[in-house]
Amino acid sequence: MLDGPRFGPAAGRTPRHIVVLCHGYGSNGDDLISLAPYWAKILPDALFVSPNAPDPCDMAPPGFEGRQWFPIGALDPATLGAGARRARGVLDSFIDGELTRHALPADAYALMGFSQGAMMALFTGLRRSVPPRASAAGAWRSRYRGPAIALA
Repeated sequence: MLDGPRFGPAAGRTPRHIVVLCHGYGSNGDDLISLAPYWAKILPDALFVSPNAPDPCDMAPPGFEGRQWFPIGALDPATLGAGARRARGVLDSFIDGELTRHALPADAYALMGFSQGAMMALFTGLRRSVPPRASAAGAWRSRYRGPAIALA
């Protein structure tokens, strides 16, 4: 089960929506949660959550608890696709759990990500059974090479 740092809502009320921030390869949830105070100025009723990816990253420096959504040692499309599909199930469950915990409707979320987290935000967001209330998936510095079918 995923967990990680949280921020808000800045308005001090019950959240009206959730913004899930997915970190990049080798990082952790502490990385992107630092954006929340800035974004909360325009989204004061949002709860920002930045889950730690499900797997430890063996390429993280000693003493740093880096995480990965899926291994990237073999960059072939089939391996990346299988890893993204597995991590998607975990991220989907996390989003559903957060929405349920805060008694929010199934579309009251947004996904944002950086690098490998951007891959997960887009891969998961485009495949959820209930899309976000507004077009709300963002990605920074993401790259995927190979046929799109590998991630289908």
